[in-house]
Amino acid sequence: MNRWFAVARGTEVPRRHVGHYLLLGQELAVWRSDSGAINAWENRCPHRGVRLTLGSCEGEELRCRYHAWRFASVSGQCTLIPAHPGQKPASTVRVRVFAAVEHDGFIWVNLAQGESPTAPTRVAHVLDSTRSIFVDAPLYAVRETLLDGYPVDSTASRLAVWSKDAYCLSAGNPDHAALVTFLLQPVTDFQTVIHGALHTTVEETARLARLRRHNAAMGTVRDEAERRAAAATGGGATA
Repeated sequence: MNRWFAVARGTEVPRRHVGHYLLLGQELAVWRSDSGAINAWENRCPHRGVRLTLGSCEGEELRCRYHAWRFASVSGQCTLIPAHPGQKPASTVRVRVFAAVEHDGFIWVNLAQGESPTAPTRVAHVLDSTRSIFVDAPLYAVRETLLDGYPVDSTASRLAVWSKDAYCLSAGNPDHAALVTFLLQPVTDFQTVIHGALHTTVEETARLARLRRHNAAMGTVRDEAERRAAAATGGGATA
């Protein structure tokens, strides 16, 4: 649990928006306060258990939709109970908060509790990104598929792929210049999301064609990872 995982691009979490994400089976309400603080909270109001993603961001607070209880950015502490406006909420009335930071254009979350996690993996020089893609396969199957090669163009040439760790893989050309990094988000034990970060720049006129090539390649990775996962569980062919 003491690992950082990218769950979204920073652009997907604008101010006054509460996003619903899933990491290792944990539902998250991810939002950005007006001051820019990134919050990743358990998607559950401590009062009645209503999903906080149904609520709204009110600048530096998140307001639950059910009884309009308010919770402070960063700390998750309840600041107002409308039914008892003159009563200061107890310090124990707070949302469960997870470590969250924004690095290199992505929102990273660490589910560890009771300790100060080290900084997440840096993804240097992110100049563009592919669409994120959902894979109906566990992280290990996605990782193994990427390690076997990444078919990035129509000639099916395969780039050298090396692993930095179990959830962040980079692909490059033979001289090891990084071209793309894959950030793996284990949604559950059996499902994964791949986020792709591109490290080279192209002319704007060529950008769409490049994104299409990478999206097609990631689709191939998805299909192969799902095939492997099905074969490992006896649900598909092994050839």
